[in-house]
Amino acid sequence: MAKEPDSLQSQAYEMIRERIIFADYTPGMKLGIKELCEELELGRTPVRESFLRLAQEDLVESVPQSGTYVSKINMRYAEAARLSRECLEREIIAECCARIDATGLERIDELICDQQEALDADDKRAFFESDNAMHAALYDIAGRPVIWQWLNLTNTHFERFRWLSAITKGVDPEEVVGQHRQMRRALATKDVNYASYLVSDHLQKSRYDYDKIVAEHPDYFADASPFGR
Repeated sequence: MAKEPDSLQSQAYEMIRERIIFADYTPGMKLGIKELCEELELGRTPVRESFLRLAQEDLVESVPQSGTYVSKINMRYAEAARLSRECLEREIIAECCARIDATGLERIDELICDQQEALDADDKRAFFESDNAMHAALYDIAGRPVIWQWLNLTNTHFERFRWLSAITKGVDPEEVVGQHRQMRRALATKDVNYASYLVSDHLQKSRYDYDKIVAEHPDYFADASPFGR
């Protein structure tokens, strides 16, 4: 059975979006319809329509009489997303402390094991995805999965920055796993204050890499500072 048009458009959107986040399509790169159709094995219409959704997330921009290009990373958007997550996750982790049970702790243990395996294998992509899976699980355990889904639509510039940080040795991955183990202990003992501190500190560490990553990849960024300096 042939796929519905909406399904094909969503498929094109997800594939291109993922490639932008993981810098397979780098900032400033021209996205040719013909080349994308061949690479993604999709028709022109779903690819063209996916550009509209990607433009709404500021992931692509159309230049009249030139074409469609991957947008540069907007650090103001990235910092806004990071701060939003920090504020939200302090509340999320508190709700986790109240709701988590043995099944939830077992789930956290499995995710930490996945992340440790990715670290041991030096698989940066798997490590990045397991880190996101860990945070998604916290929202789910707190009974707030819809908030995580909403964040995924507003979080893309921060995700792009985080990936650059991951592949240029920004935040120490061993420290990330260590913090997740500490979070697990805080959840098990229902230590709300310590859990809240950990999740806040965890997300604040990304800020320490801003200047370093921008300096290493100046052509990837639309602005040098997330604070309008």
